[in-house]
Amino acid sequence: MSLLKYFKPTSSTDDDTDSTGQQPSTSSKRPQADRKKEYERTKRKRGFLPKWTKEFTWLEYDHALQLMYCRVCKDCPDKADTQSSFYLGCDSFRKLSIQTHDKSKSHLMCVLVKRAKENPKDTSMGKAIAKINASNFEILKKLFRTAYYVAKEEIALAKFPGLCKLQMANGVELKNTYINDHACGEFIKSMAHVQREKTTEELTAENTRFLSVLSDGSTDSGIIEQEIVYVRYLSNGSPETRMVKIVDVKHGHAAGILDAIDDAVAGVGISPDLWESKVICANFDGASVMMGDVNGVAGRLKRRIPHIVILHCVAHKLELAVLDAIKKLPFLLEFEETIKSVFKMYYYSPKKRRELKEIGRLIEEKVAHFSGLKSTRWVPSRLRSLKAIETNYAATIMHLENMSTSQRGEEAAKARGIMKAMQTTRFVKCLHFMIDYSTILAKCSEGFQHEQIFIGHVKEIIQSTTSKLIRLKTVPGESSAISSVTFYHNLLSSSGENRQTYKGVNLTNRRQSRLIPEAIPDSSDFSKVLDDTVKYLDARFANFDEEPLSCFDIFDISKLPHDRQAVSTYGDRDIEMLVKHFESVLTDDEIKAIPDEWSDLKIWMSAHRGVGRLIDLYGDLIRENPPHLSKVLVLLQVLLTLSPSTAACERGFSTMNRVKTCHRTSLLPDTLNNLMQISADGCKVEEYSPDKAVEHWFFSAKGTRHLEHKTPAKSNVVVDESESEEEQHRPIFEAAAEFESGSDEETDSDF
Repeated sequence: MSLLKYFKPTSSTDDDTDSTGQQPSTSSKRPQADRKKEYERTKRKRGFLPKWTKEFTWLEYDHALQLMYCRVCKDCPDKADTQSSFYLGCDSFRKLSIQTHDKSKSHLMCVLVKRAKENPKDTSMGKAIAKINASNFEILKKLFRTAYYVAKEEIALAKFPGLCKLQMANGVELKNTYINDHACGEFIKSMAHVQREKTTEELTAENTRFLSVLSDGSTDSGIIEQEIVYVRYLSNGSPETRMVKIVDVKHGHAAGILDAIDDAVAGVGISPDLWESKVICANFDGASVMMGDVNGVAGRLKRRIPHIVILHCVAHKLELAVLDAIKKLPFLLEFEETIKSVFKMYYYSPKKRRELKEIGRLIEEKVAHFSGLKSTRWVPSRLRSLKAIETNYAATIMHLENMSTSQRGEEAAKARGIMKAMQTTRFVKCLHFMIDYSTILAKCSEGFQHEQIFIGHVKEIIQSTTSKLIRLKTVPGESSAISSVTFYHNLLSSSGENRQTYKGVNLTNRRQSRLIPEAIPDSSDFSKVLDDTVKYLDARFANFDEEPLSCFDIFDISKLPHDRQAVSTYGDRDIEMLVKHFESVLTDDEIKAIPDEWSDLKIWMSAHRGVGRLIDLYGDLIRENPPHLSKVLVLLQVLLTLSPSTAACERGFSTMNRVKTCHRTSLLPDTLNNLMQISADGCKVEEYSPDKAVEHWFFSAKGTRHLEHKTPAKSNVVVDESESEEEQHRPIFEAAAEFESGSDEETDSDF
């Protein structure tokens, strides 16, 4: 029997004609979904509805960018889907899109994390923590403090078990749980996370209006190129500089370094939009890859953030200006080679240093240590070297003379050559001049390395330095004055030749290897050194006399005129220039009100002449925030936020070299970053409170925290059977489950 009778035959005419026998229109054939899509595309205009924020409390809308964001996901970048449209900015104004995100797995996870942060005691883990008795919680805190000591003192994680056992031997109550280097690393990870969260809160706070980024590069002991990023901001009216992150550089060109900076910023949970709306300054060293106006990091940042101020580190500028002045004078280059020869001879030879100290004891003179000459912070390092040469002069000459006679070959020839160079009047005169010269520049360099230095300080320090250098042309410095009065004596030798001595050492005006007298530098030679230094300092720091940096001079109270008529118009043009330059980060109300409030600020400045340091006065004023000056104080915040020095980065690399030594070259990037965060920005060990880190350690566990875990007993040890093995290994989540189920039974925690 055929099955065809159960199916109705179709006719072509039925499909192609309607009830009237005519062909249907194209619009009637088109599916309803296609018509709806065309309507959405061509006619309907969707927009953001404010009522959505009442139904979805996590939703926020940026009116300027016309984008929707998820506030919760942005607050939890570690758990959020960073590629989600609601994390980057969503322009699909449909309720369905919002509902989809509201039910997404990553969003729900962020909601749980945020809820746990706000009310940790209400979560299952928080309830479990509450079940832990006080003594066991104190033991955890002791372990965390010990781990904090390991990180703060920059010692190996492997030392953690030994420190714990030492404390146990001294009577401190600790159990055997989590006493290993892996647990120490986990503790440090939680402590660093809590510290980064604090930094993120400060950087993203509404009262933190502006940021300056500081960045520098170096190579660590593992021959890995690292880029360290710091941020400067105002905290309660005072400038603060905090480490953001140290990042492996994937590529050494400008694009690679800029990617590393962006990666560091994203690592502390700052969105690109927020970052670019707050950054007003970038401070780098003088490398062309950093400072290039077209393809360098500076040029790329300038195209991305037009109002950003690019600064070359003032401490690096000082070193370059000094080197420019020194390298053009042959007698100083020869003097420098002699200094380097002395340090190479003694720095790398413990035997020679020991012999030098023996000679010092014989002649009853204390011998200074010949440290290595540093390439960074050249001026302070050079001053210490010169003072060591001056202190050890007599002992060094005696030791070199002994080496030249008691030894043979290359060592004797080297000692004889250095001794002859040091016994000349030329060398001694240069030595004392360079001590006076370097003393002035070292003070300038130390001022540039101060953590709270701001733009107003730079010109003040440079003016003071150039003034002292010019004065040195006519008034001898302390070292030169002492040498001319005390150390030089005209003596008549047995042959009737006029001789000079210094610290009991006979000097000569001749090169020992030649018969012609050497040219002894006189005051005109030293004056040329000073004039060249002043000239190069002025050239290197000329950008501080250009806009917009020069406009900040109006906030220097010492430059405020005394005449009332002059005060009335003082700084008006500079205020206009500053408002125009930074208008993209100022509100409309601030742009309108700043010129009027500037007049009131001048009255305040006039009343505070000579009262105290400028940075302290303005810091107190920003904290006070009087209503009639609230708008113009924004420019003072810009002034104090601008960072002229990257000395913090140099200190960061010093920390990196102490943490990642040649014995720890395999440190993972995250571990290195955690250790440096604590070492660089952490509080003192005795002031550290581990409570928040302990809580984070609980919340961040992928599995269970076996706080009551005990090491299995050996077969030859009698085990107390009153407590079952199941009770010994009871994880904390079971305690949490009992608490949530309403059980009133109390459990004993043996940690």
